[in-house]
Amino acid sequence: MSILKLENISKHYLKAAGAKQNVLENINILIDDTDGKGKFISILAPFASGKSTLLKIISAIEKPDGGKVYLKNNVYDKPIGKIALIPERPSSFPWLNVKENIAFGRRPNSSSSLGDQEVFYKELIDMVGLSGYEGHFPHNESLGFRFRISLARALAAKPEIILLDEPFKRMNSETKDEIYEMIRKVIKKYNLTIILATTNITEAVYLSNKIYLMKKNPGHIFEEINIDAETAIIKGLDRHDRFLSLKNEIEKSFRSAGENFHTEVHI
Repeated sequence: MSILKLENISKHYLKAAGAKQNVLENINILIDDTDGKGKFISILAPFASGKSTLLKIISAIEKPDGGKVYLKNNVYDKPIGKIALIPERPSSFPWLNVKENIAFGRRPNSSSSLGDQEVFYKELIDMVGLSGYEGHFPHNESLGFRFRISLARALAAKPEIILLDEPFKRMNSETKDEIYEMIRKVIKKYNLTIILATTNITEAVYLSNKIYLMKKNPGHIFEEINIDAETAIIKGLDRHDRFLSLKNEIEKSFRSAGENFHTEVHI
């Protein structure tokens, strides 16, 4: 069964002079239950390729000018919480404590007792590594701390898919490693599909089961790369050689598509 399907998604904006700028053109992505559930998918693209716009369309925050988004074979065109989006700069409300931030916007489940709800939020707080901080007010906290809150808030809605709009790029390497490990645990426990939009080849290869390559002007998916789960970086097998092989393959694909796309390597 299809988990997520993007069918001919297109988007344009009008410039100040009235000229039309095509941002996305005929985006087609199909994630089925063999590579979707419990998996990490990346959309790898250069800067200014329309990645953020695409994620907003997938989550139904923004409307496409053409094409449709399907979630489990049903058109998804209203932001009803089944697809959650965590933006580039994860947010928290400084006047609410950690637990209140995570529960923000959630209506109490009438079929659950107060005790069951407490257990549910405790589980989320434990999962994102914020145990002991439940009553903490996140004044000027780090991006990593705010990402943990945003992830738990997204999980509280029990979504089918979580979208990440390059939230790691301003984190230091130690924080990234901690967040990456946490995300793997989240995927395994909740059997979620997580989709990351990123400009970082290292990050995409390190985390993903599948990578979609996207070029710009206008944004267009031109290739998909499947990473064999038995030899993926996350398994730690032939780590350096496997990484370099995938990195070279990806850079070659971008060059062939007319994109001079390169990021630094940190492994």
